[in-house]
Amino acid sequence: MVLSGALLRLYVKPTNAGYARIGLVVAKRIERSAVRRNRIRRILREAFRQHQQAVAGLDCVLQLRRPFASSDSARIFQEASTLLLKARQP
Repeated sequence: MVLSGALLRLYVKPTNAGYARIGLVVAKRIERSAVRRNRIRRILREAFRQHQQAVAGLDCVLQLRRPFASSDSARIFQEASTLLLKARQP
């Protein structure tokens, strides 16, 4: 299953494990600065950590679709949280 937002795309696949796993794709061609790429990864990991129980039994891959302003950190966190909550619904 693929869920998309303005900034992120979430790929979800059911798994037999009783816990959730995350993969992150923050491409260098979208965000050139390594510092900003790592910050985005930290934000996405925190969103996943807060919703890990909600997506138990799923493998999730979050992909950054386009660049965004550094002041939009809260927006990317909110979008990641929204996509993760949508993923748990059948």
